[in-house]
Amino acid sequence: MIYFLALVALIFLSYFFVDRSVAEYFLANIPTYEKIGDTISVLGESHWYIGTAIIGFLFFKYFKKNKLFLLYINIFSGLISLVLKQVFGRIRPWGMRGDSDDYGFLLFQNFDLSFIEKMKNHFVTVLDAPTTYSSFPSGHTTTVAAVFTYLIILFPKHLYLIASAGIIIVTSRILANDHFVSDIFAGIIVGSFSTMFLYSKFKEKIHENI
Repeated sequence: MIYFLALVALIFLSYFFVDRSVAEYFLANIPTYEKIGDTISVLGESHWYIGTAIIGFLFFKYFKKNKLFLLYINIFSGLISLVLKQVFGRIRPWGMRGDSDDYGFLLFQNFDLSFIEKMKNHFVTVLDAPTTYSSFPSGHTTTVAAVFTYLIILFPKHLYLIASAGIIIVTSRILANDHFVSDIFAGIIVGSFSTMFLYSKFKEKIHENI
């Protein structure tokens, strides 16, 4: 609960005091940081972990059935992240380029419209530009948090090493101008809690097959 509340507090603090200034800095220094961010971000793409899970499961299906758990946490956390992206409809940092003053969540805008009109405007905007309005939470961070939380559960002695590697990967999303700081914290919540929830359900089976 403390972990969850701390991350929620960081989301609010980041949104109001950090996100815009950090995004504007990296947008102003694209030649310096964006390529680095894009390169490191590759490690946060879910297909690497889903592919590994499928191959591992097929190869070890008679001996290591817990390999499928990696696939479960990727799909489960990924679906939650995808739904939240559509609901919140947050513009990405690169959507602020040029003279655009857009910032924030579609969910918390246009309250001058009726509820029906607001919902229509929300989903039409998201559908017309699904990549632009899908910043919150970070999908890459969700994947990394889900997988690395599982690694920490399996290898608790290497907590700091695993957490450090995860932080480097998720930070790259800010350098690449794809996410705000608060998007990263939200992705950590979705990913880590998805893994902890599924782990509580599969714990006995996992440890039977390790």
